Amino acid sequence: MTINLPAKARRVLYAVTALGTPVVAYLQVKGVIGDAETVLWAAEVTVVSALAGFNTNAD
Repeated sequence: MTINLPAKARRVLYAVTALGTPVVAYLQVKGVIGDAETVLWAAEVTVVSALAGFNTNAD
């Protein structure tokens, strides 16, 4: 299965995920955001990771 998002859009999603994850972890530890927001972020990371996996070639 391939999801055909443009390469530029995928790069932006990957960068936001990579840069956002430590920020979300920091904000959660500091008490700025709660468990619900952290779980929502984890779900977003899961979706972006799946997108990356779907766009790999078996060749």
